Amino acid sequence: MSNEPHHDAHLSGDAEDPAGGPTWVIGLAGAILTVIVVLAMASVYYAAERAETQHKVISVRSQEAEIRREADRLALEDQPHWEQWTDADGVLAGERTLVVPIDTARDIIKKKWGGSGH
Repeated sequence: MSNEPHHDAHLSGDAEDPAGGPTWVIGLAGAILTVIVVLAMASVYYAAERAETQHKVISVRSQEAEIRREADRLALEDQPHWEQWTDADGVLAGERTLVVPIDTARDIIKKKWGGSGH
């Protein structure tokens, strides 16, 4: 056993450090691919969260929501009438207002503004 350094035959073009160009290309491609994967996973997560919220909260047909929808439907079919509000002491608050269902109001607007050639 000698202490002489062992010299291997180097291949042509072989170097201790890799070339800079391909290293940069692979590094940038890896960084871009990582960003794309992270954004894709975030979009999948938020889409699933939005779908779960839609299913659990928004599309729930509770009894209270059904009562509200029925009251709104009946209000649309109501007859025109005058309303006047009072405060807690029974004193009139504000002027009388005419409450007209949307279908009746639409007909009034059509008669007044529609079909007159304007």
